[in-house]
Amino acid sequence: MTLFWQVTRSYVTPVVAAFLGGYLFTWGLVSLLISGMVYLGGDFHNAETIGFLLAFPIFLFMFFWNFIRQTSWLPYVMTFVGGAIMTTLAYGLQTLVIQ
Repeated sequence: MTLFWQVTRSYVTPVVAAFLGGYLFTWGLVSLLISGMVYLGGDFHNAETIGFLLAFPIFLFMFFWNFIRQTSWLPYVMTFVGGAIMTTLAYGLQTLVIQ
C-alpha cells in the first residue's frame, strides 16, 4: 500500500496539479481577454478567436512550468491563485458588459 501512495505522490499528483493549474490559468486569462476586449469595444468573435488561439500555447507553457518546477510552490500559487483572480475579474467585466 505504501508503494501505491509513493507512486501516486511522485508521478500522478504533479501531472494532475499541472493540468488543473494550467487549465485554470488559461481559462482565467482567456475569459479576461475576451471580456476585456468586448468591454473596450471590440467584436466578440474576434476576441474569442484571439483568445482561443492564445489558449493552447499558454496552457502548454503553464503545464510544463508546473510540471518541471514541482519542488517549488511558486508555480502552483501563480497558476491557481492567478487563474482564480483573473476568472473573478472577467466575471465582473462580463456583468458590466451585460448591463
